Amino acid sequence: MYFDFHINSEDEEQWVEGLESSGDEPEMKEAVRIQDPISSLGLEAPLTAEVGTNMKNALNHLQQKKQNCLLIVDNGTLSGILTERDILLKVTGKGFDLDLVTVEEFMTDNPEYLSPEDPLAYALNKMHIGGFRHVPIVDDDRRPVGLISISNIISTIADYFSREIINLPPLDHLVDSTHREGG
Repeated sequence: MYFDFHINSEDEEQWVEGLESSGDEPEMKEAVRIQDPISSLGLEAPLTAEVGTNMKNALNHLQQKKQNCLLIVDNGTLSGILTERDILLKVTGKGFDLDLVTVEEFMTDNPEYLSPEDPLAYALNKMHIGGFRHVPIVDDDRRPVGLISISNIISTIADYFSREIINLPPLDHLVDSTHREGG
């Protein structure tokens, strides 16, 4: 079975020209190692909300920042985490007055967390074992300093292997399952 996904477009032509006209070799990045500290990813400060924040304000904050996770703090110390999964499963379609209900009614209390010095392997392990997509990163006083997500890790890997990703075959050359591929 053959599917023709080839689309002729000006955008595609510009993309191909950009690849062909680049005479410079891409910069070789240092490999990411599983024992590297989480801080090596250069994570941004996480979105936070104080305990007692109503859900309407929390949701507006998430939408404005285009984020999918909010760390809930009590006097600056990590108290909980509110994720898109919490919102979908506990809030959406339940008829709550979002001006009256607060984040602590729907957040996950006392989430597992890591420190910036912990290796990436710890984050991957927590995500895999716990089924998490986000793990808060806190300092010694449990004050949030970052948030690592599976997409951070995938982006880092994709940056390192950008040449391999760019050189993937086009969609119009789908793998034929009747022929063996590879070694």
